[in-house]
Amino acid sequence: MTERELMWSALAWPATEHLVLRADGDGVRADGAIVALDGRPTRLAYTIEAGPDWTVRRLTVAPYGEPGLDLTRRGDGRWFDGAGTERPDLAGCVDVDIALTPFTNTLPIRRLGLAVGASAGVRVVYVPVDQGLTADAADQRYERLGQDIYRYSSGAFTADLTVDDDGLVTDYPDLWRRLA
Repeated sequence: MTERELMWSALAWPATEHLVLRADGDGVRADGAIVALDGRPTRLAYTIEAGPDWTVRRLTVAPYGEPGLDLTRRGDGRWFDGAGTERPDLAGCVDVDIALTPFTNTLPIRRLGLAVGASAGVRVVYVPVDQGLTADAADQRYERLGQDIYRYSSGAFTADLTVDDDGLVTDYPDLWRRLA
């Protein structure tokens, strides 16, 4: 995969996402934009930069007309905000999960490279965009059920995600479906 352009449509509320994804030997860059009506009209842009192994290096999230969130993960695993202040509460996080996008599920799916039947827990930087732009650590789990199906769980929530050959979500039951 060198460059892909993708779109998803939300199933539970009016929303769409457009993503431009670039991956090469130097790393991965995802530029996404989401327009949604989730309680209120929302326009959100995000950029995720990761290494060639899909380990997140930087996350920026910016709602239209509001202050954004900028987080950087250094090589030693420590996270820092845009002002250069360390975020020790995010220690151990390797992936990120932005609540309004199915794309962020691809990060651990690609990074872990699970065999069918295998599972792994991950610690992520979770960004719940409906509560302002905060970032907290959260524990999640991925289990590869088949060639193109992963069970994702976080707390009591579970979903069986269908993905393509690049690990990009094609169907997130009851929430998102990728457009052709």
